[in-house]
Amino acid sequence: MGVGNKSFWCRIPRTRTIKWETAYFAVLAIILLLVTKESTGSSDVTKNYKNEHYSAFDSASWAVTSDHLSPLLGVDKQSLYDGYIAACDAAILKKKKKGGVCSRDDQSRMQMNRDQPSSVYNYTKAGYAKTRLPTDLYDLIKEFFDENRHLAETEWKNYNVYHNAWQSPPTFINLEGNSVGGSSLTSLLEEKVKPILERWTGQRLSPVSTYGIRMYHNGSILSPHVDRMPLVTSVIIQVDQDVDEPWPLEVYGHDGTATNVTMEPGDMVLYESHSIIHGRPFPMIGNFFANCFIHFEPYEPIEGVSSYDPKLDIPPYLVTGSVWERDWKAANPNGWKGNTKGALRNVAAHGNAKKFEAMVQMNPADMHDKDANGWTVLHEAARSGHLEIVKTILKYGVDKNLLTNTGVTPLNIALQFLGGDHELVEYLDSIEAKNISPSRKYLRRDPQLTNNDLADL
Repeated sequence: MGVGNKSFWCRIPRTRTIKWETAYFAVLAIILLLVTKESTGSSDVTKNYKNEHYSAFDSASWAVTSDHLSPLLGVDKQSLYDGYIAACDAAILKKKKKGGVCSRDDQSRMQMNRDQPSSVYNYTKAGYAKTRLPTDLYDLIKEFFDENRHLAETEWKNYNVYHNAWQSPPTFINLEGNSVGGSSLTSLLEEKVKPILERWTGQRLSPVSTYGIRMYHNGSILSPHVDRMPLVTSVIIQVDQDVDEPWPLEVYGHDGTATNVTMEPGDMVLYESHSIIHGRPFPMIGNFFANCFIHFEPYEPIEGVSSYDPKLDIPPYLVTGSVWERDWKAANPNGWKGNTKGALRNVAAHGNAKKFEAMVQMNPADMHDKDANGWTVLHEAARSGHLEIVKTILKYGVDKNLLTNTGVTPLNIALQFLGGDHELVEYLDSIEAKNISPSRKYLRRDPQLTNNDLADL
């Protein structure tokens, strides 16, 4: 329970050596210390002590909703922020010969912080919670980090207002393309994390993106922000760290107050990233802080009736008539269900069979849409090993032997990525799908089959 909800009393003896002014300020210092104390617990869902003396609209730790900061945390916060924006403007001016970019973009960031949280529906009481990643899953991602840390590369080539990459560029170790027991590490993370978030929110979720591992370095600052939709229900996994002092994640809960959440390796923070303002406005002191991020989109409640209205065709988490509805429609002229070609491919790759069929019913022609390499949703589902989705696609009359531009069949892709004993391979064999294996020279033209994949053909 946050200590900010309690009153603290201290009886000061009246002696000649302690003046009442000294006693008053001593008590005040103790209270402030307790109010701002952070939790580092690792129970199933850990509540962290709140900084109840400021909210998002105070802009005390950083420019959250206004670039005029409150002096609650010291006047140096204003000078730190002003210096950050000036340095960002200067870095972009030098790199792209464009002036004032960060000053303008930061106004957009603050506008999102002001308008988006009130324009969306929330599914939890607080908006965030801290828990632990399952131990076996953490061991896998930690092993991957240890084995591949030397491959880390600078992540961003360009600068923006969200991170001071011009001063302390983050580095990146790509999880994509790495597998564990026949499944990609990203798919495994999504598969294990999704039920945790679904229980927490009461919503069925579709994966949107998994990225990392990102390593922040000494001096890093992450501006408080809300995520762009459809990044709605999210998790931060703390993979490893080497810091001289805790580098807290500052979140503004649904009650409006700020909380500093500390994280240890193996911790994960669940948060409604579309409405919870989050960032790390305190410069990191140390060597590195490595995180992985997973984002989902809710599409219907686990129990009850969906709020989705086909006539409006906006996401069910967007409030009708809100400020952000107009902006969302301008950015998505084809609507939520109408914008399905890329989304359908993503769902096919990640295995949400129920959502996939619902989207197919709305736009069945999207199943036949091919990318530049001739891949369709059938090939994506075959690569990812999602049997129920493959069955759904074939039920709608798609050719089980549909070829990519390089002459690869779904069965050939499944054999390559999943192995001969996978249930999808067995199913395709049972319906007499063809295993067409073109020459290696021909296959090399398909960038969706990597050199490592070719080595096993």
